[in-house]
Amino acid sequence: MAIQYPNFQRQKFMLIFIKLAGEPLSKIDLQKLIFLFQQKYKINYYDFVPYHYGCYSFQANEDMHIMQKQGWISIKDKNIELVNKYPKLIDCYTDVKRFLSTYNDVRGNALIKTVYTSYPYYAINSKIAHRLLTKDELKKIQNIRQTAIRESQTLFTIGYEGITIEAYINKLIQNDIRLICDVRNNPISRKFGFSKTLLSNVLQEINIEYVHMPELGIVSEKRKELNDSADYKTLFTEYKKTLPKKKVYIKKIFDLLCDKKRVALTCFEKDPNFCHRHILGQFIKDNYAVRVVNI
Repeated sequence: MAIQYPNFQRQKFMLIFIKLAGEPLSKIDLQKLIFLFQQKYKINYYDFVPYHYGCYSFQANEDMHIMQKQGWISIKDKNIELVNKYPKLIDCYTDVKRFLSTYNDVRGNALIKTVYTSYPYYAINSKIAHRLLTKDELKKIQNIRQTAIRESQTLFTIGYEGITIEAYINKLIQNDIRLICDVRNNPISRKFGFSKTLLSNVLQEINIEYVHMPELGIVSEKRKELNDSADYKTLFTEYKKTLPKKKVYIKKIFDLLCDKKRVALTCFEKDPNFCHRHILGQFIKDNYAVRVVNI
């Protein structure tokens, strides 16, 4: 059976990167090297979040496993080995080769420390920074953590249309959002990272709580045949009429907001005006006099 070629340019880039990086190469090393390369050459195949060992891309990790299933690489004990030579070149091949030549002997903790010292934001959730950095370097990371803390009570709304799971999470971190309230009726998404189980697990790992309230969503059948602004207006007018009957769930959101101070309603649409979350946010604002911000 013929081997399946990658579907996306970022996956082709990853295979070339693995080929040129050589062995040994761990999954953590690969993530760090790709991150540093992108920073240097202003190329954006993957977005990253501050995670347990620094910059981390959930999509890159997923692509590694896709490449393994397709027979391109082998992953054993978190180390990556290229098992099939990828014959095609990519536009940035020469840049990748030149970049990796400067990191031939930089792996493991040395590579992690390079990221931490150059890009301290990505160390704010690190489990090992205290072992790798000096007191002054750790203080810089602590200052970044403190700068992100907000004490004002705010109800946010956020959609994930058009952005990666990593860009979405960075918005949450940078606005000090402590709890996501998913108001989709059906929290399944074809977009990687945004189905309920994966989203809730990822958020938990970065200390953001997740609550699903399908009762405040709109069933899929009612979202069909939305062709113009008049259709949306009719839908949202009908939705607004249902909210007084759902005060028990709305009160729960307000209680969570009083407890956490920074809560976000989430759904799909980028523009809140085309999403029911803006109606819900306005209803909560009118009834509880809270501040609402769309991000």
